Parts: sequence; C-alpha cells; structure tokens
Amino acid sequence: MDKSSFYDVVSRDCLRDAVKEARTPSFLYFRRMVERRIAGVRRCLPARFEVHYAVKANPNAALLRLLSSQGLGADVASAGELRAALDAGIPAQRIEFTGPGKTRPELESAIAAGVSAINVESLRELEHVCDLAHALDRTANVGLRVTPARSHDGAGMRMGSGTQFGVPEEDVPAAIDLIRRRPAELRFTGIHVHAGSQILAAGTFGDHFRTVLDIAARVDEMTDHRVAKVNFGGGWGIRYYSGQTDLDLAEVERQVASAVKEARFGRLAADAQLIVEPGRFLVGESGVYAVEVLYCKRVQGKRFVVVDGGLHHHYLLAGGMGQVIRRNFETDAFIDVGRMRNTPVPHTVAGCLCTPQDLLAVDCGYPGELAEGDRIVFFNSGAYGPSASPGLFLSHAPANEVLL
Repeated sequence: MDKSSFYDVVSRDCLRDAVKEARTPSFLYFRRMVERRIAGVRRCLPARFEVHYAVKANPNAALLRLLSSQGLGADVASAGELRAALDAGIPAQRIEFTGPGKTRPELESAIAAGVSAINVESLRELEHVCDLAHALDRTANVGLRVTPARSHDGAGMRMGSGTQFGVPEEDVPAAIDLIRRRPAELRFTGIHVHAGSQILAAGTFGDHFRTVLDIAARVDEMTDHRVAKVNFGGGWGIRYYSGQTDLDLAEVERQVASAVKEARFGRLAADAQLIVEPGRFLVGESGVYAVEVLYCKRVQGKRFVVVDGGLHHHYLLAGGMGQVIRRNFETDAFIDVGRMRNTPVPHTVAGCLCTPQDLLAVDCGYPGELAEGDRIVFFNSGAYGPSASPGLFLSHAPANEVLL
C-alpha cells in the first residue's frame, strides 16, 4: 500500500498528531486498518472459509487481542506463540501448530492445550507426537503439512518443493498408515499446505487452491475417516515498493471460487473446514515505524540524517529478510512549514547502529530539508518488525509498540 492509500484510511493529520505524541522509536498500529483488511479477506472468500492469523507476522499482544475479538483463529510456530495466542483469548480449538523443528516440550504443550491440529512435517515428528500422546494419555489432533511435488510461481519466498518444510507427497501414505494404526494416540484432522510467502500475483491462487484440494481429495481416499480440515496456508502479499502492484482481491475471489466449485472437490467444499491463514496481509499495512532525527550532515554533497531507530528494530526496512536488491519503503516526514519545498529533497536516512548496513532509506525524497527533532515514518511496517529483527545488537532498548 502506498502512503496515499494509507492516508485514505488514516488521515495525514491524524498520523502526524499520533507521531508527535509518540515516544520514538515506535511502531504504531492502526486498528481500523486491521479491521479493514480482515473484512476484505472475508469478502473475497466463500462463506465456508475461516480466517486464521499467522502469529509469526507480528505477535504483539494488543494486536492479538484485536484479532481474537474479530473471531480469528491462529497459526503458531512455537510454544511462545502458542502461549501468546491463548493469552489473547484465541481458543485452542481454533489454533494450529505448524513448523519444521518443534521440540518435544513444544509438542507436549500443544497436546496438553488441545490445539485443533499439530501439523507434522516429517514421519519422525509424527512418531514423536504418537509417543508423547501415549505418555500423556491423550489423543493428539494431527494434520499433515504436505509439500506439493511442484511449487507455483509468484511467491516472494518459496516454502514448497525442495525445502525443509512439510511431508513430501510421496510420504503421505506412510503417515496415514501410522495414524490409522494408532487411533488411541492420533486423531487425523486434515492437511495443511503453505507453498510460499509475499504472493502478489492473484492469478496463482486458483492453481494453488486446486493443488491443495487435489491433494486433500487423494488423502480422502486413503483414510478411514474423511479429511475434516483443509488449510491452504497464507502467503498473501502486500505492496512495499514502487513498481509493485497490490494483491487484487477481486481476482483472488474469482480464482478461489472457481477452484472450490469444481465437481471433483464437491465433498470437501461441502463438508470440510476450509482455512486460510494470512499474517502479513492482515497487519502489515496497519503499522508505521516512527523515528526522530538526531543529527544532520552532508557527506560528499549528499544529505544524511541519523535517527534514533535502526535495523535492530526493523530489519526488513534495512533490506533484511531475504531481499536481494535493497529498495526504499514508502515514507514521509513531518517538518516545519517554513522548510517545505515544492519538489522532494533527497536524503539518506541512517540508523543509530555501528554498521554500514543500518540504512533505512537511500536518496529518498522528503517534503523539505530535514532537521534535528523532525519525525520520519515508514509505512507497511506492521509485520516482521521487532520480532524479526536483531533486537539485541548493540543492546539498545526495544521500540515502543502502540495500537491506536
């Protein structure tokens, strides 16, 4: 989302006032943006679908409480995320636990909590769940995170074929056989497929949903109990940079409806619980990262400003999290009217860390020449901020986080 679209929902004056009152560095999350995204996702999906939130995108407690109040379930990938989701009021019956490296204590906590599915990612993990459930005298709800034999194009980061994630399709029969043989310990719930992240090409959604439904239909034939749940994962992307396009929800709606209506998937579409689990798409555009200018200087004719934040709070902003070519986020600054200019004034914004990597914007145009005390904001900062950043680097204090 570009800043003009943000300002259509939260006015520039409203943001300026919030930023002026904030203790920087701060992440400010806007409730109305989150609610707008939830409503948009629900509108573009058939009525039977449920929306779960991928907690890894942002585990902030206030945000989780908001999402819980909106009736969302949760996808968690650690014991810490499980505890955060439960503390926010999301019931265990609406929580799925996914991740390639679950420890035995984490599996025990998921079994004890009664989560709706532990989505196992290997045959060995399934054996661990079985043994732990037997020791706890419980029946564990288990799903299979299946890795499709082929990956679809259009994902910014692939998590399907040829990666460490999930049970390969060819191992599914063996997993089903183990579940069938241990009914006292294992209750089969269904399948989960998450093939990638940061997907902006809406045309790929039909392909992905058909692939998942096809796998589910084949698993259906292998089981004594029908597949009760089909989780299509997340991966819904947002626009960070110029040149990118927003995910077309109208096209997503057409693609998903077309896939689900195919006759061969009739049983699943009518009876199974159908789930999507976006993370970034629900909260990413709701957040801004606000910093204050500490120093201004010129270096070889270029304007540099040094601010009180940095990549230790927002690694993604500084080019982390797998970016190959570093690009500027959408940004704005609140400066005195007397320093405003008719044309943008280029600045490079550096963080406060002792590393040349700590650049938050390079040759980026602002509405005037920046000065000490000015506040700068970076949009699309609601996902993969503090929890995905090297927060202990240089032992600075964490950023403030506020839900408005």
